[in-house]
Amino acid sequence: MRQSLFMVMLGFILSGCSEAPTPSVISETPSIAEALTGKAVLNIALQEVVDTYVMGGDRTDLQREAMTAKLVRTSVTWRFKVFDIAKEDGRYRVISELMNGSDPGSFGKFTVVAFVTPRDEVDMETLLKLKTGSEVEIHGRVDSITLRTALVLSPAVITRNGSDGLTVLDPS
Repeated sequence: MRQSLFMVMLGFILSGCSEAPTPSVISETPSIAEALTGKAVLNIALQEVVDTYVMGGDRTDLQREAMTAKLVRTSVTWRFKVFDIAKEDGRYRVISELMNGSDPGSFGKFTVVAFVTPRDEVDMETLLKLKTGSEVEIHGRVDSITLRTALVLSPAVITRNGSDGLTVLDPS
């Protein structure tokens, strides 16, 4: 009996600490559009970023600090292969496949984690078509670099080629 009472009380406490409901995609879209539109896009190859942060590479801490200062809070557009997609808090977490550095001495891996908010049904259909190994192009703002192994894009959107949406390239 005592354990059940404790569980009920714990449930009430945790429900009181939960976050506010996530806004719908429609109400989030204008803020994402504002965050990404009109901003200068940093033209830097994703492989250069990978080479800067991957473990065992030939870049120094000073070079990584300079790259971080250049990247964080800027917009980028990169194409990468998808490892996984999961729905999280009203948006989709798109994770790239692990990428290797080009330096022969590098042994670590690097990934991109993009928090994508679909703008409409075309974006939703595109997300549903993507499979592990498919290529996708994402435009987003660099939020952070984590432990030299992951770069977070948030907010982010799927880029589109023409009016029919992104052409998804199947890995087969």
